[in-house]
Amino acid sequence: MVTAAHEKPLQFPCKACGAKLDFAPGQEALKCGYCGYTEAIPQSAAEVKEHPFEEYDAGKRPRGLGTALKAVKCQQCAAETQVEPQVTALTCAFCGANEVIPREANAALLQPESLLPFQVTKDQVIEQFRTWIQGLWFRPNALKRQARPEGLQGVYIPYWTFDSMTHSFWTAEAGYHYYVTEKYTDAQGHSQTRQVQHTRWEPASGRHNQFFDDVLVPASRSVPEELAKGLEPFETQKLAPYKPEYLSGMVAEDYQLDMKAAWPKAKEEMDGAIRSACASKVPGDTHRNLHVTTQYMNRTYKLCLLPIWIASYRYANKPYRYLVNGQTGKVYGEAPYSWIKIALFVLSIAGLIGVIVALSSK
Repeated sequence: MVTAAHEKPLQFPCKACGAKLDFAPGQEALKCGYCGYTEAIPQSAAEVKEHPFEEYDAGKRPRGLGTALKAVKCQQCAAETQVEPQVTALTCAFCGANEVIPREANAALLQPESLLPFQVTKDQVIEQFRTWIQGLWFRPNALKRQARPEGLQGVYIPYWTFDSMTHSFWTAEAGYHYYVTEKYTDAQGHSQTRQVQHTRWEPASGRHNQFFDDVLVPASRSVPEELAKGLEPFETQKLAPYKPEYLSGMVAEDYQLDMKAAWPKAKEEMDGAIRSACASKVPGDTHRNLHVTTQYMNRTYKLCLLPIWIASYRYANKPYRYLVNGQTGKVYGEAPYSWIKIALFVLSIAGLIGVIVALSSK
């Protein structure tokens, strides 16, 4: 087993002025924030591999992040992250709190084997924030004037990815609609006929095979699942072999969810897709009592880091989060509603319906 016990901080000094180089999103390079010097990150010949379930925790994988980083923990939201040693003043990227204290690094953590480098720049994120705020409906007018992203930080969030071949057998009752002509008496006492739908039920069964590739499960508890899912998809086919250079100037979160604890979440997502696919195979016009039995074969996993820009902003003394997919630029965030605007909208719709009803009754 390779441990992180004696890791030393990797230094990336600018060859032009001696200042520190940080990763430049979208450039596959390190860049000096003072003189603009850029230096390409050497490309790795390593492959991004999938690991069989049976090999998990076998003790052969590297540990840590490959460079000495300072471990810190937020006292409000409990987020655990790794920052560069020289960082002294830090606010939590996940909740904006200032109560962030050092903690002992966990050298037993597996090293991510791959990551998606940031492609979206900080300036682009700020511009997207303005566009996002302006495009929201039913929000307080003051929100668009007052909201400003605070503590904008690029964070690499740990994710488990899962692959699996699945073989499913399904049974159901297939329903076939048919129509019967019935007689009835209308309100004026006249005899009328109408077509009434009935359903004939027949047993049905079948098989379904489906391969799942890179089903994502956030290994973080710091980002609510709804927000994390809202940022998908990530283009995981572009995962690059892990290199510490990509972390320069960024924050990396420790994974808080073990692989075996993450698998049920991936399985739940697969089960939903499989059930929908099996339901579409049931013949007839409708179905009921669908039962699906699935075998999961050749299951593999990998641990990777995915890029997310995270900012918090405050409105009426309450914090809200704003997130951007650091690869694709997709935005997902929280914002308060204006219940006065919603109430006025509902009343206006009700009034419009009343006018239409009144005109139609004349």
